[in-house]
Amino acid sequence: MAAQGSGFTSTSTSWVEPSVTCNSSNDLMATWVGIDGYGSSSVEQTGVATDCSSGSPVDQAWYEMFPANPVHYGNSVRAGDTITAPVTRSGTRYTLKLSDLTQGWSKTTRKSLNAANASAEFIIESPTGAYPRFGTVSFTDAKINGSPVGSYGPIAMDASNSSGYEDHTSGLSGGTSFSIYYLHE
Repeated sequence: MAAQGSGFTSTSTSWVEPSVTCNSSNDLMATWVGIDGYGSSSVEQTGVATDCSSGSPVDQAWYEMFPANPVHYGNSVRAGDTITAPVTRSGTRYTLKLSDLTQGWSKTTRKSLNAANASAEFIIESPTGAYPRFGTVSFTDAKINGSPVGSYGPIAMDASNSSGYEDHTSGLSGGTSFSIYYLHE
């Protein structure tokens, strides 16, 4: 889900990391929150990636200040963990915080970037175009600039390939909660 505009200063949400089944070793998904990315050449984001390259799902916490490469944290993430992820901005200075409330760790990264700040996003994507079976991921308390995401007229960002849609985004509940459902690889 994404909202477009200008001058975004914060995004935040929580989710429970899903239990994933790999269809193939090419499967890769990333659940993240951030500023920019929709219609801009920069992204300031943090979240959890699930990588199936070993044949089994491996969860990795990370952040990225695109166009720089993603940076992975060494902290453990497991299916069922509750994750919170606020991204905030002051001028060109970004603070990306990722917390695993279940395991009790938190990582904060501060970086500077001259970015567009033209969208705010809550996303599940696959850099390889192949999704593992993730069931449902429910985002709660999703806010932009401290206000409910629903007040910004967000749009669904459903992925698709030649076989149709790969996932589906639900409507909003209470202006701050929604789910993304796996459909096919």
